Amino acid sequence: MLRRILPTLLAAALSGATGISAEENSGVAALPLSMTTQVDAGQVVKGHVNDLKVEDQFLQRTSVWLTQEVVIEKRLSVKAGVGGVFWYALPGGEINGDAAHKNLTRFGPGISQVQAVYAFGDTEKPTASLQMGLFPYKYNPDAMDLGEYLLRSGAYPNYLATGGWNIVSKAAYMMQGLRLNIPLWDGRFRSDFLLPMERDFAPMGDLSPTYVGTLDVIPGLEIGAGADCHHCIAIKPSLTSPKKGFNPNDASGNPGNAYVVPNPDVAGRDTMPYVRDTTRFYTFQGLKLMGRISLDPKAWFGGAGMLGSDDLKIFGEVAVLGWKNYPFYYEKRSERMPYMFGFNLPTFRLLDVLSFQMEHFGSKFPNSEYDLYYFQLPIVNGVDSTGVQKQNPNQFDMKNTVIRRDDWKWSVYAKRELTRGIRIYAQVANDHLRVPAFNLQPSWTQITDRNGKDWYYLMRLEMGI
Repeated sequence: MLRRILPTLLAAALSGATGISAEENSGVAALPLSMTTQVDAGQVVKGHVNDLKVEDQFLQRTSVWLTQEVVIEKRLSVKAGVGGVFWYALPGGEINGDAAHKNLTRFGPGISQVQAVYAFGDTEKPTASLQMGLFPYKYNPDAMDLGEYLLRSGAYPNYLATGGWNIVSKAAYMMQGLRLNIPLWDGRFRSDFLLPMERDFAPMGDLSPTYVGTLDVIPGLEIGAGADCHHCIAIKPSLTSPKKGFNPNDASGNPGNAYVVPNPDVAGRDTMPYVRDTTRFYTFQGLKLMGRISLDPKAWFGGAGMLGSDDLKIFGEVAVLGWKNYPFYYEKRSERMPYMFGFNLPTFRLLDVLSFQMEHFGSKFPNSEYDLYYFQLPIVNGVDSTGVQKQNPNQFDMKNTVIRRDDWKWSVYAKRELTRGIRIYAQVANDHLRVPAFNLQPSWTQITDRNGKDWYYLMRLEMGI
């Protein structure tokens, strides 16, 4: 029934918008309805949800998605997808405790994509294409978990993200906005001009002009680079660059947004090493840069042969999360430079891909979204000598080894298509995954905070086409 009704409704809606009936417009073709369902199951073996330690926590999600695509005159493709996710909150409620409601199954409906793509020039080999709406965007095809820094990160404050509602597979960014793709040199050089709208954190609605270029240098060698002017088109400048000083009477603990600078009186009369300069303020705006490389040695030794198409690939990505330095929080550019490298292990077609990735990010602050979420400020918490997060800069222990414990991250990812319509995935990782609580509040830091000790695993059964 759905396979008959949805294409008809979408085609009718499109035809109605143009004033042409579906019967009159023979150039409208509705592709078969696509249905995908995913069943995820795993555990957070060791981890932390904010400051709460968790062990052997159940990690499970079940989702279903329906996607319909309509092609008009072979030039305009319109695609829409809806569905929902059943999930469980982390951490769960205590046994015999007063928080049993945390153990209940949650459900969230959602839109997986709403997009249109218009092809310019020859429809078989377009000179350019314009994509608009809400759609997944991915510039690094090798990054299965870590990486994709240009859009999955913040400049001020610095944060890195992986996963989301879709924990396993693709590592794409859900972008709301515009993408103009221009291929040159028979597709060897591809340019993406992006205009994404901020939809994850305040200040909402800001636009971030972005460019991503990809070049196939020679067979087996691909390089890419990009720049993102983060929050550079501010919808409300007073929110993007908030001039908010510290208020000691604010019961919420809002730390304010004034510069944190050394206290000139600390040697003689004051015990506070830092004070706030209320004439200058931090900003969300910043320039992010990215570069990446991918090597496929199979192209130099006669092709894949017994190997899979992705076997033996070596790849890496590096980024600068904010080019400009600011006092205290963002003093060293080198501490805002994550880099990732990976290798696809040979499986001789037993698996479609088996990828190992590692990442280093040497920030002296936690990968935290607390001040960003609660106070909408471009700053970040520090920790005291015991590792507890603090907002007062004078309570930060800048040499605390707890922060350095999360400098290194790793991930192992595997995929196998058993038959058409049935795929299995597996991921074991210490990455930047954040999980929602029962009230949908996210965890401010990644659940795997301590490298080498915190980790999770997840298996996925995916069915559908």
